[in-house]
Amino acid sequence: MKKIMFVCLGNICRSPVAEAVMAHLIAEKGLQKKFRVDSSGTSAFHVGADPDPRMAAAAEKKGIAMDHSAQQFVKEHFSKNDLIFAMDKSNYAGVTSLTQNSKFRDKVHLFRDFDLQEIGSDVPDPYYRGGMAAFDEVFEIVERTCQEILTKLLAKKL
Repeated sequence: MKKIMFVCLGNICRSPVAEAVMAHLIAEKGLQKKFRVDSSGTSAFHVGADPDPRMAAAAEKKGIAMDHSAQQFVKEHFSKNDLIFAMDKSNYAGVTSLTQNSKFRDKVHLFRDFDLQEIGSDVPDPYYRGGMAAFDEVFEIVERTCQEILTKLLAKKL
């Protein structure tokens, strides 16, 4: 079983929606025995909190339920996961700063390196951008990027 973690800042918007979208895509293909997904945040700001209601609403509009309690990324997550996707460059730096182990660092990828529309960009944080449009935009980015990541996983290119 391949274990995948998505990481953003507070683990209430971007990374839990990526977790929910990827879990949905995996379930659609009947691959739940091959993959496990989770998410976390680089900060402890929202530990124990539910997903942001605006992000949950954006996902619900597309038929995807978010069921997650925020947690902070800790060193132990390196050994518990095969792939770690950071939502932006700051999250990537936060995660990789927790280890000098090259094997662990090699597990960490910038999420949008797999977005064929904007490779290497950050997933914008909708939290302070206001309005549902920001959350809808993030959902669209996450959905297409998760689809590409799953395609690469199934082709054994990741």
